[in-house]
Amino acid sequence: MIVDLRLDSRSVLVVGGGREATKRIRMMAPEGCRITVASPRLSREIEEMAGSGSISVRRGRVSGDRILEEVRPDMLVAATDDGTLNRRLVESARARGIIAYSSSDPAYSDYSHLAIAEFGETVKVAVSTGGRSPTIAKAIRDEARRALDGVVTDGMLEEIRVQGESRAGAGPGALREGMRRGGGPRRDGGT
Repeated sequence: MIVDLRLDSRSVLVVGGGREATKRIRMMAPEGCRITVASPRLSREIEEMAGSGSISVRRGRVSGDRILEEVRPDMLVAATDDGTLNRRLVESARARGIIAYSSSDPAYSDYSHLAIAEFGETVKVAVSTGGRSPTIAKAIRDEARRALDGVVTDGMLEEIRVQGESRAGAGPGALREGMRRGGGPRRDGGT
């Protein structure tokens, strides 16, 4: 099942500071979450993000799950080059009710990172292979992006923005009422 998880105002702990950690942070940073990175060494990009204040850093080697108690994250990304440590962190996170991902063992993780084609800030098309083949997921994503380029118009993006603003101002009761009056999902397969 593919879901669009809202991370705004959530706390995310990334253990590791290399290429894989950088890639995951780059994907999550625009979502408005609070990211803490725990690692003795950091990539240049992570250093720059920390310097700008967009993420927090805890320098030092992580060898156990104490960091989970200290940070108390909503989500964990275990992105070290030590697969055993990553797995131990995921297991400890699960025991605490924390959603967890291991870059060294995506199949053991609670979720997968998807290959996403974005159109504007509102339309996302996601491809998943369940973590089995990120390369093929990216290839399919790129083909989908080319196929949909021009189909998703600026007019559509503006309409989505306007609808989102009107629903946000109306509150959940108004949304339910609109659905009762036929404003809900189309039954003919459209959205």
